[in-house]
Amino acid sequence: MKVIYWNIRGIANTPSRLVLKRHILTNNPDFIFISEPWIPYNNFPFAWFNILGFKLFSQNSRGNLHPNLWCFCLNSLNPTILDIDDQQIPFSYNVNNLDLYFSAISASTSNIRRKELWSKLNLLQTNFAAPWCFIGDFNTILGAHEHSGSFLPARPPVQDFQT
Repeated sequence: MKVIYWNIRGIANTPSRLVLKRHILTNNPDFIFISEPWIPYNNFPFAWFNILGFKLFSQNSRGNLHPNLWCFCLNSLNPTILDIDDQQIPFSYNVNNLDLYFSAISASTSNIRRKELWSKLNLLQTNFAAPWCFIGDFNTILGAHEHSGSFLPARPPVQDFQT
């Protein structure tokens, strides 16, 4: 199984779509997750994905804000959505009578909101006792070795993510 996750920061522009198309054609993924498309999903020509053999199977729910996480899969696949919120879309997919569990993530930049996500991810693992793949933009790091800049990163968000 192959997956592409891209925090694209704007899918409406032609150069981004061309790079995405090249990645799709080169890597032949089963799933594609687009974070921060910066366009209302109703304004995007989804026929573009359909021509490439993909369908939108979910997007996150952010109340009055546009979804910032779009989930696509091959037209032949039928993942089962387990939940949807503003930071993640957990789903399962059956391969050869084996349920695989995933969560596409676009975590909040707020440490308090990310703590809510960590709790939800732990609950999912408890409710669905199977291997999980958490993929996405966690908006945090595992340690100072992943950080660039003049100031050291705050320790509590790093420790929360490590835990």
